[in-house]
Amino acid sequence: MKELIIEVLLTIQGIAAASGIVYQDKKIVIVSDNSILLYRYDMKAQQLAKDTLIWNDIAENVPKKQKADFEAITQTKGVFYVFGSGSGARRNSLITYNPERNAKDSIDLKPVYENLMQKFGISDKDFNIEGAVSMGNEWWLFNRGNGPNKKNGVFILEKRTFRPKDFFAVSLPTLQAVETGFTDATLVDGKIYFTAAAEDSNSSYHDGEIKGTLIGRLDPKTRKLEYTQTLSEKNKFEGISLFRKSKHRLEFLLCEDEDADVSASKIYKVTIPR
Repeated sequence: MKELIIEVLLTIQGIAAASGIVYQDKKIVIVSDNSILLYRYDMKAQQLAKDTLIWNDIAENVPKKQKADFEAITQTKGVFYVFGSGSGARRNSLITYNPERNAKDSIDLKPVYENLMQKFGISDKDFNIEGAVSMGNEWWLFNRGNGPNKKNGVFILEKRTFRPKDFFAVSLPTLQAVETGFTDATLVDGKIYFTAAAEDSNSSYHDGEIKGTLIGRLDPKTRKLEYTQTLSEKNKFEGISLFRKSKHRLEFLLCEDEDADVSASKIYKVTIPR
């Protein structure tokens, strides 16, 4: 087992239900599953900026039936890509955002998501995108297996056209006798590092009792797990991003969704040996 060191790095006031995180140039970028905003926290200035991703009457603490459920964020070539989970009728948007140009675009992924479900035999109750990784000319979308049939796995799509290419299932260990499912993923030096949470529920829509989160590594070439390890048996970490790396260790930032009515987000740092 790898020796993990996990600690609270900071607390950001003004963000609830953090669901995805990207670290870049001393700035922490976060999306929330009950907000339509993109949050940018400047660590040096200790200031929080908020950018509206889509138009809505309510920007934060959006009611469950109305929320866009932004669960996955990734960044490539200066552009942020924010994916809705697809776990409900209003949750099918992909937002692209270039902060340097203040350029935003919205793409309706409903036909893409429906195509994925049909092609790979996954019901809408088992469909729940929680992580996204840019892999060359492909998108790898990580489906959280917290639906009734526990369809934990990875969809592979052609990046430009969103044409479905493949799906492969990933079997993950349990925490406190509850199955874990992907909550986020990030690419580092050719390997995919991910978080997966255990929640005592058979629904991709309704929350359940949190049983913890693990971290793991996936080899995209072989599509095999290389290891998993428990991070916590009480926290639900929903976002992971590389913070720093050296020859002998990697440091990741994690964001947490406490499934509680709080307007502050703790950012954790986990250090693992190479």
